[in-house]
Amino acid sequence: MPSGSSSRDVSTRSLTTLVLVLAAALAAVSPSFASSLDLTRADVSDSSVADTPADHPADQPMTLNDAGPARKNPRKALILSLLLPGLGESYSGHKGRATGFFISEGAIWANFAAWEIAGHLRRNDYIDQAQINAGVGTDAGSDDYWRLVGTYTRSSGSGPDSYEDALRRDARNEFPTDPAAQDAWVAERLPVGDRAWSWSSVTLQDSYRTTRQNATRAFNRAKFSFALAILNRIASAIDTQMLHRGDAREEHSAIDRAELRVLSDMTADGGGRILLRQTF
Repeated sequence: MPSGSSSRDVSTRSLTTLVLVLAAALAAVSPSFASSLDLTRADVSDSSVADTPADHPADQPMTLNDAGPARKNPRKALILSLLLPGLGESYSGHKGRATGFFISEGAIWANFAAWEIAGHLRRNDYIDQAQINAGVGTDAGSDDYWRLVGTYTRSSGSGPDSYEDALRRDARNEFPTDPAAQDAWVAERLPVGDRAWSWSSVTLQDSYRTTRQNATRAFNRAKFSFALAILNRIASAIDTQMLHRGDAREEHSAIDRAELRVLSDMTADGGGRILLRQTF
């Protein structure tokens, strides 16, 4: 009879609702309830109605995807950090840590560029001083040459402030009994032509030495940036491995932590189902 069928439908829906509510309450009170179940899916439906997936698309099996983000390769992260500090952290998903290493790497190379520029500017300054105040006619020459320009007042002549006098002393030590060999030895090493110099005053020579020392100091500080860049890469490489271990521990901790998930669903004809999942 229609009245009986209607009453049965109402009773079935009420029973289904009650089962779902009780299951959710038990799950909330006792997490061990889900672990004691052998089935992870329970379907409750009206026995008088034939349910098929084609008839009720809502009755398709429910799926739960617990897969987290793919674990990153620690070796690849290490290699990336050695190439560019912060790249390994970015690859591993730690954007904040990556930004810190990117900033430090940029600061290191900005420091390098600044000191290199300062060194070249000061080098040009002391060469200009030597050309204007000591008569040097070239801007080329090794660092040893420009050091000699600042050490001796003039390149030729006699006296303790002459580079030629220092060369002759060394020549006598090399060839004590051969004056011709001494002259040849001095001539081979004595700066002449546009490489000769003679300072117009000691004060100007002192200013030249100070400027040259500042240039040398700037170049040395620029070279120090390479050591900082190496240390930054080592620190980033170590950091990626520590982050990998931390991520692995966190992942294992999440797996070890007992969690219960309850999913429920009801169909239009009064059927219902619940999915309980317990992780250990």
